[in-house]
Amino acid sequence: MKQNNESKILEWKLGDKVANISGTDIKITFHYLTAISSLQANFNISPTASINPDPAKAIDYTNPINFTVTAGDGTTTKQYTVTVTVEKQ
Repeated sequence: MKQNNESKILEWKLGDKVANISGTDIKITFHYLTAISSLQANFNISPTASINPDPAKAIDYTNPINFTVTAGDGTTTKQYTVTVTVEKQ
C-alpha cells in the first residue's frame, strides 16, 4: 500500500482560539494578559503524518515556534511556524 505523501497542518487551536493558517504560517492572537508560556495545542494534520516537536505537550510560545510535519511516506516534510501574539492593553 502506498503511503500518503501529504505533510499538512489542517487545523490548529490553542485553548478556545482557532489559528489562522496561511501557507506555512500559523498565527493566533490572545487577549491582553494571557499567559502563553505553557500552552498545549489541539491540531489536525494529514492522515498518517507525524509532527515534531509534539504540540500536545506544553510549549512556551513567547517566541515563534517551528514545527516539522513528516508525511506517512517518511520523507516528505514541511516546516510550519506558529506565532502567538498577545494584544496590547
